[in-house]
Amino acid sequence: YNYKIPEGFDIAVYRNAIDTIPPVDSPMIFGLHPNADVTYRLKEASEMLATIIETQPKESGAGVGKSVDDWVKEQALDYLSKMPPDFVEEVYRAQIAKLRGPPKLDERGFGAPLNIFLFQELQRLQSIVAIVRSNLRALSMAIDGTVVMTADLLEDLNSVFDGRVPKRWTHDASGAEISWLLPSIGGWFTGLLDRYAQLNTWLENGRKDMKSYCITFFTNAQGFLTGIRQEVTRQHKKDQWALDDVATHTEVLTVDPERVREMPDEGQNIHGLHIEGARWNRTEGKLDESEAKKLSQPMPVIYITAMTGKALRDSGVSYGQSDRYNAAVYKYPRRNDRYLIFRLLLKTVEYHPYHWRLRGACLVAQTE
Repeated sequence: YNYKIPEGFDIAVYRNAIDTIPPVDSPMIFGLHPNADVTYRLKEASEMLATIIETQPKESGAGVGKSVDDWVKEQALDYLSKMPPDFVEEVYRAQIAKLRGPPKLDERGFGAPLNIFLFQELQRLQSIVAIVRSNLRALSMAIDGTVVMTADLLEDLNSVFDGRVPKRWTHDASGAEISWLLPSIGGWFTGLLDRYAQLNTWLENGRKDMKSYCITFFTNAQGFLTGIRQEVTRQHKKDQWALDDVATHTEVLTVDPERVREMPDEGQNIHGLHIEGARWNRTEGKLDESEAKKLSQPMPVIYITAMTGKALRDSGVSYGQSDRYNAAVYKYPRRNDRYLIFRLLLKTVEYHPYHWRLRGACLVAQTE
């Protein structure tokens, strides 16, 4: 529909023009892509379904011949059987002490910033694994009557029955987030296993097997970027680089993580990000309009390193360029400073960066 002011001064002309205005405005008049309307409707439908699930009676059976308690206990025991083994701090501390640091440096063990980051990630993940294992065991015992079914355990039982993630898995007693947020317990538990697998591979094999890191699987992604800047700064000690003078620099590659052959000498490769509000043209290496009904698309591997301001200027890259869009990278689709990880420059050719700002183009680590 073409929004325009009618010509003339006849009231009938204006009334006819008003009658032709669609009852629902297109997102395009606000600079958004038509996919924004799909996103809105999906969000509205999911909220309605979540409300229906929360208000349904819990007394009815979850299946033929099964009560709610039987079904939840079966799920709890199934998750317990799939739980990964615990990370023992004395063991992984000794393993990290033997890990090599970045190339061109003699640092080993806890002398390398990313090795310290690995240690911290293992501590956080082990804390989550212990909480989930303890909660599932307590839930199973409460259903059997071995322990008292407290109000908290009853809430967890209802969450498992509804397919939602129990709150104590994602938040501590103060309400602070301790893990990742997902709407379904199945997706959350799969994320737990994936995070465990990545950290365990890094711990057992060192950096030589980590051609690319899934940044989605880190509980503190900002710490990973800080560790990269610290290591690159130390690799340029002869050039008298200082940590306060360097900034994160990124390059979008053309390959998926499975096709990365070797790790870079400086910086690291990451993957797992998705782009919303736009599409990344891998062939030409630039931003394009989103495809219809495709709300997000996976990004290829992104190379992250650190450079000084002078080095960035010498390379011709600047955050003030009209052919670069300063895209935000968020942990979740909730776009606020709390979940902002970092920013990167994406090349734009046909459109000014302001066009993508109106489109709401950004990168997210999780699409849910």
